[in-house]
Order: sequence, then C-alpha cells, then structure tokens
Amino acid sequence: MNKNIEQLLIKKNCTIKAALEIINNGAKGIVLVIDEGNKLIGTITDGDIRRALLKGFKLEESLEEFIHYNPVVAYNNMSREEIKDIFIKKAVKQIPILNKDGKVEKILDINDLLLPEGKENFVIIMAGGLGTRLKELTEEVPKPMLKVGRDPILQHIINNYKQYGYNKILLSVNYKAEIIENYFQSGYAYGVKIDYVKETKRLGTGGGIKLASEYIDKPFFVINGDIFTNLNVDNMMDFHVNNKFDLTVGVRKHTFQIPYGVIDSEESIINGIEEKPTKEYLINGGIYCINPDIIDYIPEDEYYEITELINKCIKQGKKVGSYEIKEYWMDIGKIEDYHKVNEDIYDLLCLDKEGGNNDK
Repeated sequence: MNKNIEQLLIKKNCTIKAALEIINNGAKGIVLVIDEGNKLIGTITDGDIRRALLKGFKLEESLEEFIHYNPVVAYNNMSREEIKDIFIKKAVKQIPILNKDGKVEKILDINDLLLPEGKENFVIIMAGGLGTRLKELTEEVPKPMLKVGRDPILQHIINNYKQYGYNKILLSVNYKAEIIENYFQSGYAYGVKIDYVKETKRLGTGGGIKLASEYIDKPFFVINGDIFTNLNVDNMMDFHVNNKFDLTVGVRKHTFQIPYGVIDSEESIINGIEEKPTKEYLINGGIYCINPDIIDYIPEDEYYEITELINKCIKQGKKVGSYEIKEYWMDIGKIEDYHKVNEDIYDLLCLDKEGGNNDK
C-alpha cells in the first residue's frame, strides 16, 4: 500500500472531524473506513459529512452512523474492462481496488479509465526551480510555465512523453506552484494523469525524487522542467532496460573552439602548435532513467543534487550509463536560449507563426 492510500484510511470509531480532516488533506473527496486488520469495511464521502452536519450532528461525534458498509469495490486481478463495467453499472466516480485479503491497494477515478492505458513508468518533471537567470521573465510565472510558441515549456515536455505512451506524470513543484497546479490540474484535459510532489523547502533534484518515492515501483524518468527536446524517450528507456543500467544519464555532445593557438610543450620545448582547436565534450542533458532501488541512496529531507546521486552510485559499484541525445535539445537557462528555442519551435512542430500548419 502506498502512502497516498494510507492518508485516506480511518477507523470506524473516529470522529466526523477526523474524517473531514482526511478528506481535506487527501483531496479525494472520500475516506476509506477499515477494521483493526486494515481491511476495508466502508466509505464516507464529503457529501455524507455535509449532510450529517446539516442534520445537526457535531464534529466531535462518531462517524459510524454515516459509513457505507457495502461500498462498490474492484479487485487487483480484474481487467481494465471489468473495472470499467463496474463504473458504468454502479454510476460511481471512484472505486477502491482491493487485494485478495480485502485491503486497499489504490483508488481509481473514472478519469483514470478514460485515459489510454499507457506505460507503467512514471515521469518526474522537476518544476520547482526559481529561474534566477531568467529573472525578468520569471517574476510573475515559474520558468516551466514560460511559453515556447503558444504553450508553456512544461506542456511541451508532457506532450513529448505522452506521444510515446508515458502518461503518468509527477510534477515536483515549489516556486509559484499554484500557477502550475491551476493550469494543469489533474492533467486529464491534456491526456495524462498528474500528481503533485510539493517541496516545502528547496531540496534539489535528488531531494525531489525522494519525495516521489511512494509512487515508484518501476524504472522511471526524471527531466528538468526547463529542457525543450523532441527526444525519442521510448528509445532511451529501452536502452536503459536492455543494458541493465541502474541509472542512465541523457548526454549531449558539446563542442568548444579555443580562440587561440594551443601550444604543446614539455620542459620549455615546443613540440607543436594547433591553431584554434575544437574540443568535444559530453554534457549532462538533464534527462535520466533511474531504477527504483536507487532512491534509497538519497538522504531524507535534505538538499541533494542529482550529480551527488550519480557519483554516489558510481562509488557504490552501480551500473551508470550514458545515452546520447541526438534529437533537438535546449536547456533554457539563459535569455538567449529562450529566444533561440522560440525561433526554432515553428520549424520543429511544422507551424507557421500565426499558428497554422507549415507545409513547406
């Protein structure tokens, strides 16, 4: 059972107030009532509590009288179509999914079944940065919400993953989080399911991953919220899995021309000179595939960068690989990067600047 479900559980001898607090914190509109053995015995919705209060019941009174003791449920061995039939026949919005012992494993919303089934791998998008290098643009909005073409950077990232079937999105948010949440909400309008991982203090990329650990049980993606790319993410995940890497770093070739003649000398003797040589390096592309057990290397509740995690994995003998990003890629860290990607976007998406298709 994951932490999100644990937050929705309550014992039948608790008060109406306790149930109301769970509904408020859980944001699901429902509490799941369990017995001493943690088996589901009933449910209570926010509507049930409202009706109880209107009848004059007090917050300190027991919630037992309002429990639905025969809730609509499904089981984890049922097919997607079988569960969809239950939603339709019972006309409910949410269904607890139980294991063979009658304990809750997860809760499904009707919208979960309206989405394409998608891949099981989660995508964690780090969207909590301050964007200090783009300060004049990020005073009103967080950097991932800056528009590239007609849509926010974040929407382009989500769309790129969605087209390859990755529709389970975790947004790690901090700075001006409410703007992101108000725009994307549950994600269903964009063809994905979005959950939010909220940093109450700055934790770095590693710390943000740690907060998301309750969701993760398969290899997953991490991407910085200021990366614009049309990377084939399916190829990257296949590369990660097929090579049995524990952590794979998306890398990019970066060339740098030294604007001077470079001297090759030894003990004051010049062996040669190379005029304005070009050097080539692999740089970190801000996109990663990571196995779930690697999260254990991240400390709890402290600032921890992903570079620290990568180096720790190497020292611990884990298999760390690199995957070269050959598609379009831009780290939107500076004003000139932001303007450049906005020039490139129309050709990349085959659009004209008025928003129609570009058939050239």
